[in-house]
Amino acid sequence: MTPATAFPVLAGAAAALFLAALVGPGGLTLVAAPAALGLFLLALGARDSVRRPMPPRWVAVGAVAALAGTITLLVGATLAGLLSFGAGVVAILCGTQAALGFDGGGHEASEPLSLATNAAVAVDAGLQAAWQALAIASPSPAPESVLEDVRAAVERHRAAGILDDPTLAHAVPPALEKAHLSRIRLPLLGEVEQLSFESEFEPSDAEIRERYLALAPNRIGQATLLRHPDRPRPTLICVHGFGGGVPSLDARLFATRRLHHDVGLDVVQYLLPLHGHRASGRVSGDGFLNDHPLITNAAFGQAVWELRRITGWLRAQGAPAVGVMGTSLGGYTAALYASVERGLACAIPVIPAVSLVHLLRRDLDAGQRLALEAVGFSDELLSDAFAPHEPLRHRARVAPEGRLIVAGLADRICPPHQADALFEHWGRPSIHWFDGSHLVPLGSGRMRDRIDAKLRESLIDAAGPPPLTRFRSPPNGQTQSA
Repeated sequence: MTPATAFPVLAGAAAALFLAALVGPGGLTLVAAPAALGLFLLALGARDSVRRPMPPRWVAVGAVAALAGTITLLVGATLAGLLSFGAGVVAILCGTQAALGFDGGGHEASEPLSLATNAAVAVDAGLQAAWQALAIASPSPAPESVLEDVRAAVERHRAAGILDDPTLAHAVPPALEKAHLSRIRLPLLGEVEQLSFESEFEPSDAEIRERYLALAPNRIGQATLLRHPDRPRPTLICVHGFGGGVPSLDARLFATRRLHHDVGLDVVQYLLPLHGHRASGRVSGDGFLNDHPLITNAAFGQAVWELRRITGWLRAQGAPAVGVMGTSLGGYTAALYASVERGLACAIPVIPAVSLVHLLRRDLDAGQRLALEAVGFSDELLSDAFAPHEPLRHRARVAPEGRLIVAGLADRICPPHQADALFEHWGRPSIHWFDGSHLVPLGSGRMRDRIDAKLRESLIDAAGPPPLTRFRSPPNGQTQSA
Protein backbone atom coordinates (compact mmCIF):
# COMPACT_ATOMS: atom_id res chain seq x y z
CA MET A 1 0.00 0.00 0.00
CA THR A 2 1.52 3.29 -1.14
CA PRO A 3 1.17 6.64 0.63
CA ALA A 4 -1.18 7.76 -2.17
CA THR A 5 -3.62 4.92 -1.41
CA ALA A 6 -3.02 5.03 2.33
CA PHE A 7 -4.33 8.57 2.62
CA PRO A 8 -7.95 7.97 1.48
CA VAL A 9 -8.11 4.64 3.34
CA LEU A 10 -6.97 6.15 6.63
CA ALA A 11 -8.99 9.31 6.17
CA GLY A 12 -12.14 7.31 5.43
CA ALA A 13 -11.58 5.00 8.38
CA ALA A 14 -11.01 8.00 10.64
CA ALA A 15 -14.22 9.69 9.48
CA ALA A 16 -16.27 6.51 9.97
CA LEU A 17 -14.80 5.96 13.40
CA PHE A 18 -15.50 9.52 14.44
CA LEU A 19 -19.16 9.26 13.35
CA ALA A 20 -19.53 5.94 15.18
CA ALA A 21 -18.20 7.57 18.33
CA LEU A 22 -20.70 10.43 18.02
CA VAL A 23 -23.75 8.18 17.64
CA GLY A 24 -22.63 5.69 20.29
CA PRO A 25 -22.82 6.08 24.07
CA GLY A 26 -21.39 9.39 25.24
CA GLY A 27 -18.44 7.84 27.05
CA LEU A 28 -17.20 6.21 23.88
CA THR A 29 -16.46 9.58 22.35
CA LEU A 30 -13.63 9.96 24.86
CA VAL A 31 -12.10 6.71 23.59
CA ALA A 32 -12.86 6.57 19.87
CA ALA A 33 -12.78 10.23 18.87
CA PRO A 34 -9.12 10.77 19.85
CA ALA A 35 -8.17 7.62 17.94
CA ALA A 36 -10.07 8.92 14.90
CA LEU A 37 -8.36 12.29 15.11
CA GLY A 38 -4.97 10.62 15.40
CA LEU A 39 -5.65 8.45 12.37
CA PHE A 40 -6.77 11.45 10.36
CA LEU A 41 -3.62 13.41 11.22
CA LEU A 42 -1.60 10.32 10.39
CA ALA A 43 -3.31 10.15 7.01
CA LEU A 44 -2.37 13.75 6.34
CA GLY A 45 1.24 12.90 7.14
CA ALA A 46 1.16 9.92 4.76
CA ARG A 47 1.19 12.28 1.81
CA ASP A 48 4.73 13.44 2.48
CA SER A 49 6.07 10.22 3.96
CA VAL A 50 8.52 9.88 1.09
CA ARG A 51 10.36 12.92 2.46
CA ARG A 52 9.79 12.25 6.17
CA PRO A 53 10.45 9.18 8.35
CA MET A 54 6.74 8.55 8.94
CA PRO A 55 6.37 4.72 9.10
CA PRO A 56 7.21 4.44 12.84
CA ARG A 57 4.52 7.03 13.57
CA TRP A 58 2.00 5.14 11.47
CA VAL A 59 2.69 1.99 13.46
CA ALA A 60 2.60 3.77 16.82
CA VAL A 61 -0.68 5.57 16.18
CA GLY A 62 -2.15 2.44 14.60
CA ALA A 63 -1.27 0.49 17.73
CA VAL A 64 -2.99 3.14 19.87
CA ALA A 65 -6.07 2.99 17.65
CA ALA A 66 -6.16 -0.82 17.79
CA LEU A 67 -5.84 -0.71 21.58
CA ALA A 68 -8.63 1.89 21.77
CA GLY A 69 -10.76 -0.37 19.59
CA THR A 70 -10.14 -3.33 21.84
CA ILE A 71 -11.17 -1.33 24.91
CA THR A 72 -14.24 -0.06 23.08
CA LEU A 73 -15.23 -3.62 22.19
CA LEU A 74 -14.84 -4.71 25.79
CA VAL A 75 -17.24 -2.02 27.00
CA GLY A 76 -19.88 -3.16 24.51
CA ALA A 77 -19.73 -0.76 21.54
CA THR A 78 -19.20 -3.31 18.79
CA LEU A 79 -19.34 -1.05 15.74
CA ALA A 80 -17.07 1.68 17.09
CA GLY A 81 -14.69 -0.91 18.48
CA LEU A 82 -14.42 -2.84 15.23
CA LEU A 83 -13.90 0.33 13.23
CA SER A 84 -11.22 1.59 15.59
CA PHE A 85 -9.46 -1.76 15.72
CA GLY A 86 -9.67 -2.22 11.95
CA ALA A 87 -8.41 1.27 11.24
CA GLY A 88 -5.53 0.66 13.62
CA VAL A 89 -4.58 -2.56 11.85
CA VAL A 90 -4.72 -0.76 8.49
CA ALA A 91 -2.47 1.98 9.86
CA ILE A 92 0.02 -0.59 11.16
CA LEU A 93 0.02 -2.35 7.78
CA CYS A 94 0.56 0.97 6.00
CA GLY A 95 3.45 1.70 8.32
CA THR A 96 5.13 -1.69 7.94
CA GLN A 97 4.78 -1.73 4.16
CA ALA A 98 6.11 1.83 3.91
CA ALA A 99 8.98 0.90 6.24
CA LEU A 100 9.97 -1.96 3.94
CA GLY A 101 10.34 0.60 1.16
CA PHE A 102 12.99 2.56 3.07
CA ASP A 103 16.70 1.64 3.11
CA GLY A 104 16.25 -1.71 1.44
CA GLY A 105 19.71 -1.70 -0.06
CA GLY A 106 18.59 -3.96 -2.90
CA HIS A 107 17.17 -6.57 -0.52
CA GLU A 108 13.53 -7.42 -0.08
CA ALA A 109 11.94 -9.49 2.65
CA SER A 110 11.17 -13.00 1.42
CA GLU A 111 7.51 -12.65 2.37
CA PRO A 112 6.77 -8.90 2.58
CA LEU A 113 3.02 -9.45 2.89
CA SER A 114 3.13 -12.25 5.44
CA LEU A 115 1.69 -11.67 8.90
CA ALA A 116 4.97 -12.70 10.54
CA THR A 117 7.06 -10.26 8.50
CA ASN A 118 4.67 -7.38 9.12
CA ALA A 119 4.54 -8.14 12.83
CA ALA A 120 8.33 -8.24 12.97
CA VAL A 121 8.63 -4.91 11.15
CA ALA A 122 5.97 -3.39 13.40
CA VAL A 123 8.06 -4.22 16.46
CA ASP A 124 11.09 -2.47 14.92
CA ALA A 125 8.96 0.53 13.97
CA GLY A 126 7.52 0.66 17.48
CA LEU A 127 11.04 0.90 18.90
CA GLN A 128 11.88 3.66 16.43
CA ALA A 129 8.75 5.55 17.48
CA ALA A 130 9.80 5.22 21.13
CA TRP A 131 13.24 6.59 20.29
CA GLN A 132 11.67 9.51 18.43
CA ALA A 133 9.49 10.25 21.47
CA LEU A 134 12.51 10.11 23.79
CA ALA A 135 14.40 12.43 21.44
CA ILE A 136 11.60 14.97 21.83
CA ALA A 137 11.74 14.62 25.63
CA SER A 138 15.56 14.68 25.76
CA PRO A 139 16.82 16.53 22.69
CA SER A 140 20.44 16.28 21.60
CA PRO A 141 22.65 19.39 21.76
CA ALA A 142 21.98 21.99 19.07
CA PRO A 143 24.26 21.33 16.07
CA GLU A 144 25.80 24.79 16.17
CA SER A 145 26.85 24.25 19.81
CA VAL A 146 29.09 21.29 18.94
CA LEU A 147 30.20 22.21 15.42
CA GLU A 148 33.48 23.84 16.40
CA ASP A 149 34.35 20.91 18.68
CA VAL A 150 33.75 18.50 15.81
CA ARG A 151 35.84 20.58 13.41
CA ALA A 152 38.68 20.73 15.92
CA ALA A 153 38.56 16.94 16.33
CA VAL A 154 38.68 16.42 12.57
CA GLU A 155 41.73 18.67 12.31
CA ARG A 156 43.45 16.69 15.07
CA HIS A 157 42.60 13.46 13.25
CA ARG A 158 44.06 14.84 10.04
CA ALA A 159 47.26 16.06 11.73
CA ALA A 160 47.74 12.73 13.54
CA GLY A 161 47.21 10.65 10.39
CA ILE A 162 44.03 9.09 11.79
CA LEU A 163 42.01 9.84 8.67
CA ASP A 164 44.43 7.61 6.71
CA ASP A 165 45.01 5.02 9.46
CA PRO A 166 42.23 5.09 12.10
CA THR A 167 43.95 2.47 14.25
CA LEU A 168 46.32 5.26 15.35
CA ALA A 169 43.43 6.59 17.45
CA HIS A 170 43.56 3.50 19.67
CA ALA A 171 46.51 3.41 22.03
CA VAL A 172 47.64 0.05 23.41
CA PRO A 173 46.30 -0.14 26.98
CA PRO A 174 48.25 -1.47 29.96
CA ALA A 175 47.82 -5.11 30.91
CA LEU A 176 44.90 -5.88 33.17
CA GLU A 177 46.64 -6.88 36.39
CA LYS A 178 44.27 -5.65 39.09
CA ALA A 179 41.13 -7.52 38.14
CA HIS A 180 38.51 -8.22 40.78
CA LEU A 181 36.64 -11.52 40.44
CA SER A 182 33.55 -12.39 42.44
CA ARG A 183 30.95 -15.12 42.20
CA ILE A 184 27.32 -14.09 41.86
CA ARG A 185 24.04 -15.80 40.99
CA LEU A 186 21.94 -14.41 38.16
CA PRO A 187 18.59 -15.37 36.59
CA LEU A 188 18.98 -17.67 33.56
CA LEU A 189 22.70 -18.00 34.21
CA GLY A 190 22.97 -19.43 37.71
CA GLU A 191 26.32 -18.95 39.42
CA VAL A 192 28.80 -16.97 37.32
CA GLU A 193 31.96 -14.95 37.75
CA GLN A 194 31.83 -11.18 37.61
CA LEU A 195 34.95 -9.37 36.46
CA SER A 196 35.42 -5.71 37.38
CA PHE A 197 38.40 -3.42 37.03
CA GLU A 198 39.45 0.21 36.88
CA SER A 199 39.09 1.17 33.23
CA GLU A 200 41.91 3.74 33.27
CA PHE A 201 40.64 5.07 29.94
CA GLU A 202 40.93 8.80 29.27
CA PRO A 203 39.46 10.50 26.20
CA SER A 204 41.90 12.26 23.90
CA ASP A 205 39.48 15.08 23.01
CA ALA A 206 39.97 17.94 25.47
CA GLU A 207 36.52 19.37 24.72
CA ILE A 208 34.72 16.54 26.54
CA ARG A 209 37.51 14.98 28.63
CA GLU A 210 36.54 16.29 32.07
CA ARG A 211 32.85 15.80 31.42
CA TYR A 212 33.39 12.18 30.40
CA LEU A 213 35.70 11.35 33.29
CA ALA A 214 33.16 12.83 35.70
CA LEU A 215 30.80 9.92 34.92
CA ALA A 216 31.95 7.91 37.94
CA PRO A 217 30.02 4.63 37.31
CA ASN A 218 31.49 4.48 33.82
CA ARG A 219 35.05 4.33 35.11
CA ILE A 220 34.66 0.73 36.23
CA GLY A 221 34.88 -1.90 33.49
CA GLN A 222 32.70 -4.96 33.94
CA ALA A 223 32.00 -8.33 32.36
CA THR A 224 30.15 -11.54 33.25
CA LEU A 225 32.09 -14.80 32.77
CA LEU A 226 30.93 -18.36 32.28
CA ARG A 227 34.05 -20.53 32.37
CA HIS A 228 34.53 -24.27 32.59
CA PRO A 229 36.17 -25.34 35.85
CA ASP A 230 38.53 -27.98 34.44
CA ARG A 231 40.59 -25.94 32.00
CA PRO A 232 40.45 -22.79 29.86
CA ARG A 233 38.42 -23.22 26.70
CA PRO A 234 38.25 -21.17 23.50
CA THR A 235 36.53 -17.98 24.61
CA LEU A 236 33.84 -15.90 22.93
CA ILE A 237 33.36 -12.28 23.98
CA CYS A 238 29.74 -11.17 23.47
CA VAL A 239 28.86 -7.49 23.14
CA HIS A 240 25.23 -6.43 23.68
CA GLY A 241 23.28 -3.84 21.73
CA PHE A 242 22.19 -0.31 22.50
CA GLY A 243 20.15 -0.11 25.69
CA GLY A 244 21.26 -3.58 26.83
CA GLY A 245 23.60 -4.43 29.65
CA VAL A 246 21.37 -6.54 31.89
CA PRO A 247 23.34 -9.83 32.15
CA SER A 248 20.34 -12.16 32.34
CA LEU A 249 18.65 -10.52 29.33
CA ASP A 250 21.91 -10.46 27.37
CA ALA A 251 22.28 -14.16 28.19
CA ARG A 252 18.90 -14.84 26.58
CA LEU A 253 19.87 -12.78 23.54
CA PHE A 254 23.15 -14.63 23.00
CA ALA A 255 21.94 -18.02 24.30
CA THR A 256 24.95 -17.89 26.59
CA ARG A 257 24.09 -21.09 28.45
CA ARG A 258 23.89 -23.04 25.19
CA LEU A 259 27.18 -21.61 23.94
CA HIS A 260 28.76 -22.58 27.24
CA HIS A 261 27.29 -26.06 27.71
CA ASP A 262 26.49 -27.32 24.21
CA VAL A 263 29.12 -25.63 22.05
CA GLY A 264 31.75 -25.92 24.78
CA LEU A 265 33.00 -22.35 24.96
CA ASP A 266 33.98 -20.09 27.79
CA VAL A 267 31.77 -17.03 27.35
CA VAL A 268 32.35 -13.41 28.39
CA GLN A 269 29.47 -10.93 28.34
CA TYR A 270 31.10 -7.51 28.15
CA LEU A 271 29.24 -4.44 29.46
CA LEU A 272 29.56 -1.48 27.10
CA PRO A 273 30.38 2.00 28.47
CA LEU A 274 27.38 4.05 29.64
CA HIS A 275 25.21 0.92 29.84
CA GLY A 276 23.75 -1.13 32.67
CA HIS A 277 25.42 -0.42 36.01
CA ARG A 278 27.74 1.98 34.20
CA ALA A 279 24.93 4.27 33.06
CA SER A 280 24.67 7.80 34.40
CA GLY A 281 21.57 8.80 32.43
CA ARG A 282 17.95 7.85 32.95
CA VAL A 283 18.18 4.77 30.75
CA SER A 284 20.89 2.32 29.77
CA GLY A 285 22.96 3.72 26.92
CA ASP A 286 21.87 7.31 27.42
CA GLY A 287 24.59 9.58 26.03
CA PHE A 288 26.35 6.92 23.96
CA LEU A 289 24.74 8.02 20.68
CA ASN A 290 22.43 10.90 21.55
CA ASP A 291 24.81 13.43 23.08
CA HIS A 292 27.95 15.22 21.91
CA PRO A 293 29.57 13.43 18.92
CA LEU A 294 32.89 13.38 20.78
CA ILE A 295 31.17 11.56 23.67
CA THR A 296 30.28 8.88 21.12
CA ASN A 297 33.94 8.76 20.06
CA ALA A 298 35.03 8.42 23.68
CA ALA A 299 32.55 5.62 24.37
CA PHE A 300 33.74 3.57 21.40
CA GLY A 301 37.35 4.30 22.26
CA GLN A 302 36.76 3.10 25.81
CA ALA A 303 35.04 -0.05 24.56
CA VAL A 304 38.04 -0.98 22.39
CA TRP A 305 40.45 -0.11 25.23
CA GLU A 306 38.63 -2.36 27.70
CA LEU A 307 38.08 -5.20 25.26
CA ARG A 308 41.82 -5.26 24.56
CA ARG A 309 42.57 -5.39 28.29
CA ILE A 310 40.03 -8.20 28.81
CA THR A 311 41.40 -10.14 25.82
CA GLY A 312 44.95 -9.85 27.15
CA TRP A 313 43.77 -11.00 30.58
CA LEU A 314 41.95 -14.00 29.07
CA ARG A 315 45.07 -15.02 27.16
CA ALA A 316 47.15 -14.70 30.33
CA GLN A 317 44.57 -16.92 32.04
CA GLY A 318 45.22 -19.58 29.41
CA ALA A 319 42.46 -19.07 26.83
CA PRO A 320 43.74 -20.87 23.71
CA ALA A 321 41.72 -18.68 21.33
CA VAL A 322 39.50 -15.62 21.63
CA GLY A 323 36.73 -14.43 19.31
CA VAL A 324 34.13 -11.67 19.41
CA MET A 325 30.43 -11.54 18.57
CA GLY A 326 28.14 -8.55 18.95
CA THR A 327 24.63 -7.57 18.03
CA SER A 328 23.39 -4.21 16.72
CA LEU A 329 25.54 -1.56 18.45
CA GLY A 330 27.55 -4.52 19.71
CA GLY A 331 27.89 -5.65 16.08
CA TYR A 332 29.37 -2.26 15.23
CA THR A 333 31.72 -2.63 18.21
CA ALA A 334 32.68 -6.20 17.22
CA ALA A 335 33.48 -5.10 13.66
CA LEU A 336 35.56 -2.22 15.03
CA TYR A 337 37.37 -4.40 17.55
CA ALA A 338 38.16 -6.99 14.87
CA SER A 339 39.88 -4.17 12.97
CA VAL A 340 42.07 -3.09 15.87
CA GLU A 341 42.98 -6.22 17.86
CA ARG A 342 45.35 -8.75 16.30
CA GLY A 343 45.02 -12.48 16.77
CA LEU A 344 41.26 -12.84 17.16
CA ALA A 345 40.06 -16.21 15.89
CA CYS A 346 36.68 -14.95 14.67
CA ALA A 347 34.45 -11.91 14.43
CA ILE A 348 30.67 -12.25 14.08
CA PRO A 349 28.75 -8.96 13.77
CA VAL A 350 25.03 -9.72 14.05
CA ILE A 351 22.47 -7.22 12.64
CA PRO A 352 25.30 -4.69 12.67
CA ALA A 353 25.34 -0.96 12.17
CA VAL A 354 28.45 0.20 10.34
CA SER A 355 27.68 3.82 9.34
CA LEU A 356 26.35 6.02 12.12
CA VAL A 357 26.35 8.96 9.74
CA HIS A 358 23.68 7.38 7.58
CA LEU A 359 21.60 6.09 10.50
CA LEU A 360 21.64 9.44 12.27
CA ARG A 361 20.61 11.35 9.13
CA ARG A 362 18.06 8.77 8.02
CA ASP A 363 15.58 9.81 10.70
CA LEU A 364 15.76 13.51 9.84
CA ASP A 365 13.24 15.20 7.59
CA ALA A 366 14.25 17.47 4.74
CA GLY A 367 14.02 20.58 6.88
CA GLN A 368 16.27 19.14 9.58
CA ARG A 369 18.84 18.08 7.00
CA LEU A 370 18.87 21.57 5.49
CA ALA A 371 19.31 23.06 8.96
CA LEU A 372 22.35 20.87 9.59
CA GLU A 373 23.88 21.82 6.27
CA ALA A 374 23.17 25.49 6.93
CA VAL A 375 25.32 25.53 10.08
CA GLY A 376 28.14 23.62 8.37
CA PHE A 377 27.50 19.95 9.15
CA SER A 378 28.00 17.55 6.27
CA ASP A 379 28.22 13.79 5.91
CA GLU A 380 31.93 14.11 5.14
CA LEU A 381 32.64 16.18 8.26
CA LEU A 382 30.78 13.79 10.55
CA SER A 383 32.38 10.75 8.92
CA ASP A 384 35.83 12.26 9.47
CA ALA A 385 34.88 13.00 13.07
CA PHE A 386 33.81 9.35 13.54
CA ALA A 387 36.85 7.99 11.68
CA PRO A 388 38.45 6.45 14.81
CA HIS A 389 35.58 3.98 15.20
CA GLU A 390 33.72 3.65 11.89
CA PRO A 391 34.30 0.02 10.78
CA LEU A 392 34.21 0.93 7.08
CA ARG A 393 37.31 3.10 7.54
CA HIS A 394 39.30 0.29 9.16
CA ARG A 395 40.84 -2.85 7.70
CA ALA A 396 39.75 -6.12 9.31
CA ARG A 397 42.56 -7.97 11.09
CA VAL A 398 40.63 -11.22 11.54
CA ALA A 399 41.41 -13.85 8.90
CA PRO A 400 38.74 -14.02 6.15
CA GLU A 401 37.73 -17.54 7.19
CA GLY A 402 36.98 -16.24 10.70
CA ARG A 403 34.48 -13.61 9.52
CA LEU A 404 30.71 -14.08 9.50
CA ILE A 405 28.07 -11.37 9.09
CA VAL A 406 24.49 -12.07 10.16
CA ALA A 407 21.73 -9.72 8.97
CA GLY A 408 17.94 -9.46 8.67
CA LEU A 409 16.16 -8.94 5.37
CA ALA A 410 13.42 -6.88 7.04
CA ASP A 411 15.61 -5.13 9.62
CA ARG A 412 14.41 -1.54 10.03
CA ILE A 413 16.85 -0.49 12.79
CA CYS A 414 20.06 -1.45 10.97
CA PRO A 415 18.79 -1.88 7.40
CA PRO A 416 20.29 -4.46 5.01
CA HIS A 417 22.51 -1.93 3.24
CA GLN A 418 24.54 -1.62 6.46
CA ALA A 419 25.43 -5.32 6.37
CA ASP A 420 25.97 -5.10 2.60
CA ALA A 421 28.51 -2.32 3.09
CA LEU A 422 30.46 -4.36 5.66
CA PHE A 423 30.21 -7.45 3.43
CA GLU A 424 31.90 -5.61 0.55
CA HIS A 425 34.42 -3.85 2.81
CA TRP A 426 35.45 -7.14 4.41
CA GLY A 427 36.08 -8.81 1.06
CA ARG A 428 32.75 -10.63 0.71
CA PRO A 429 33.14 -13.11 3.62
CA SER A 430 30.51 -15.57 4.84
CA ILE A 431 27.13 -13.92 5.36
CA HIS A 432 23.82 -15.27 6.61
CA TRP A 433 20.53 -13.53 5.79
CA PHE A 434 17.50 -14.36 7.87
CA ASP A 435 13.85 -13.42 7.42
CA GLY A 436 12.48 -11.05 10.01
CA SER A 437 13.55 -7.80 11.57
CA HIS A 438 16.05 -6.40 14.03
CA LEU A 439 14.07 -7.37 17.13
CA VAL A 440 12.16 -10.35 15.72
CA PRO A 441 14.41 -12.69 13.74
CA LEU A 442 12.48 -15.37 11.87
CA GLY A 443 14.19 -18.67 11.24
CA SER A 444 16.39 -18.24 14.30
CA GLY A 445 17.20 -21.97 14.32
CA ARG A 446 19.03 -21.72 11.00
CA MET A 447 20.80 -18.60 12.16
CA ARG A 448 21.92 -20.34 15.35
CA ASP A 449 23.22 -23.34 13.39
CA ARG A 450 25.20 -21.07 11.04
CA ILE A 451 26.80 -19.21 13.95
CA ASP A 452 27.60 -22.46 15.79
CA ALA A 453 29.26 -23.88 12.69
CA LYS A 454 31.43 -20.79 12.32
CA LEU A 455 32.38 -20.88 16.01
CA ARG A 456 33.39 -24.53 15.80
CA GLU A 457 35.30 -23.99 12.58
CA SER A 458 37.17 -20.82 13.49
CA LEU A 459 37.32 -20.72 17.27
CA ILE A 460 37.25 -24.27 18.60
CA ASP A 461 39.09 -26.13 15.82
CA ALA A 462 41.61 -23.31 15.46
CA ALA A 463 42.47 -23.50 19.17
CA GLY A 464 44.08 -26.91 18.83
CA PRO A 465 44.85 -29.09 21.86
CA PRO A 466 44.33 -27.53 25.29
CA PRO A 467 47.33 -25.59 26.60
CA LEU A 468 49.16 -26.28 29.84
CA THR A 469 48.03 -23.67 32.32
CA ARG A 470 47.54 -23.12 36.02
CA PHE A 471 44.02 -24.54 35.62
CA ARG A 472 45.19 -28.09 34.95
CA SER A 473 48.19 -30.13 35.96
CA PRO A 474 50.79 -30.93 33.28
CA PRO A 475 50.78 -34.61 32.23
CA ASN A 476 53.42 -37.07 33.48
CA GLY A 477 54.57 -34.77 36.24
CA GLN A 478 55.96 -32.14 33.87
CA THR A 479 56.26 -28.56 35.02
CA GLN A 480 55.12 -25.58 32.99
CA SER A 481 57.73 -23.00 32.09
CA ALA A 482 57.05 -19.35 32.83
